[in-house]
Amino acid sequence: MEDPRENILFHHQEFIRWARSLESLPKEEWLRPVEEAKWSIAEIVGHLEPWDEFVVNKRLPFLGTGEPLPSAPDPQMLNEQSATKARTSNQTAVIRQFILTREKLIESLKEIPDESWEQTLKPGSKEITLIKYLEGLAEHDLHHKREVDLAIEKRNAGI
Repeated sequence: MEDPRENILFHHQEFIRWARSLESLPKEEWLRPVEEAKWSIAEIVGHLEPWDEFVVNKRLPFLGTGEPLPSAPDPQMLNEQSATKARTSNQTAVIRQFILTREKLIESLKEIPDESWEQTLKPGSKEITLIKYLEGLAEHDLHHKREVDLAIEKRNAGI
């Protein structure tokens, strides 16, 4: 049987490798929308970092405390702020900041005791186990990775 904890950690390590590969993209490709009326690669990568920061600082520290989880920021506002910042920041800096924060997330996850991975979280009115919450975040990552990879493939094929 697969270990969901190991799968999550492996996902994050692979995602860092993938993000590093984006450093070699030409600036115009980094800033071009992945599709019409969609975000650019810069905006996609840029919006991941504050959500990782949120998980590290406003979710994981509350495991096992019995305290209610802090409210999540307004997703629309946070995403727009981070997208704007990414559009106007240096490509390498955006990627490196994402990697630093993702590495903090990995280190925080490694410190979680085995028994806490099945703990139930109560963000808002929902109930979800930590592992299901983290798997959902990984799916979000993979959704955006597919968008970026497809855009790069199409451009490389001249489509």
